[in-house]
Amino acid sequence: MKQPKTLPTRKKAALRRIIRLAVLLVLAWQFFHVGLVLPVQGIYGAVERGGATGTRVIAREWNPDFRATQLFYLMGSEEATVLADTSLGLFGWESGFECTLDCTEGAPLYAGERSMTRQDRDQRLHFYFGRVDDPEIASVAVSIQMETYENGQMQRREIERLEVPELLERNGYRYFLVHRLREAQEDSDGIVRAVVITRDSSGREIGQLEIQQGSYSSYG
Repeated sequence: MKQPKTLPTRKKAALRRIIRLAVLLVLAWQFFHVGLVLPVQGIYGAVERGGATGTRVIAREWNPDFRATQLFYLMGSEEATVLADTSLGLFGWESGFECTLDCTEGAPLYAGERSMTRQDRDQRLHFYFGRVDDPEIASVAVSIQMETYENGQMQRREIERLEVPELLERNGYRYFLVHRLREAQEDSDGIVRAVVITRDSSGREIGQLEIQQGSYSSYG
């Protein structure tokens, strides 16, 4: 009967050293918040930098046409709504950037924008998100408007409307998330504004809110 082959003592020792080194590297990456194992760990790192606490995942978005190694998470808590991103790097998932909305003011609607530019493709990706606290609001849309000056007067016109398919309900709150991917030079003729249009259950428009809060980042 053949005896099972065993590794020589030196090879066993070398293998144990490699395993210990790998464990130490993973622990170091976790401690310094680089090379994280799970994408949500990178998200929580970005969320914490924005000052929000106790957030839960509401929705996750992946847009490979913009950047295949990047994920976007909508996070929410009683006091805040956050859109944050994380990207897969050489050593694992890395914390990205965030836009945090303070939802403690008792407003009927909170809205923000997270925008990114990819210079090597001349692309821009815009996420519009928020929380709806007014029970009368049944649906929302985001109106993309171009602001130009003609003959000394400001003119504004709608160039695109993004319909939010449905409001996301989590933990007693309602949220929305919609995105727009375009070429960077498309809106170079003026200033682009984003306005959230709110409607009641009959489809009647009941209010508008121009998005004022946002964050921006750029990639090579």
